[in-house]
Amino acid sequence: MARKNEAHDMVMESLTEALLQLMRTKPLSEISVSELCDKAGVSRVSYYRNYNSMADILVRHLNSCTDAWWEVFSKKPADEFYSEFWPSLLNEYRNNADLIQLIFENNVRYILLDHIHDCVTKESTGEERDAYVRSALAGALFGLVSEWIRHGMGDLPEGFRLIELLGLLEKQGVHV
Repeated sequence: MARKNEAHDMVMESLTEALLQLMRTKPLSEISVSELCDKAGVSRVSYYRNYNSMADILVRHLNSCTDAWWEVFSKKPADEFYSEFWPSLLNEYRNNADLIQLIFENNVRYILLDHIHDCVTKESTGEERDAYVRSALAGALFGLVSEWIRHGMGDLPEGFRLIELLGLLEKQGVHV
């Protein structure tokens, strides 16, 4: 069984690496499944067994790049979570700058929006108001991340603090 999992992991890794290499030379919209599979050295059946789309490869790869960060970060006490979320998320995206830039440049930015939304809503209470506030926060964070990427993923403007936005939500009784 371990050998089968090893082969499966190798196929997924090959497809991911091949897609990233191809995206560095041409737009995602111009990459065919056949071209991807040829580059990866795997069959089309292997591709379709594991993925519904090439964007699916990017989603899984982004998640795998940030899962370890989120596992640790999500357990922080509320005050640390609020004060450190923004710089920590941006740092994690910086650590994966090549992937983030490829996603951004290839007009599949919804992958980032969904990623941020998943981070913000994982601990939702399930209450309708909480869901709306968390979705609004995810949208705002996505807008901020998009602008940050457009400006080269550098430092934020002096005095910019996400903690203030999160503090406003906290005052409304929403624990993010």
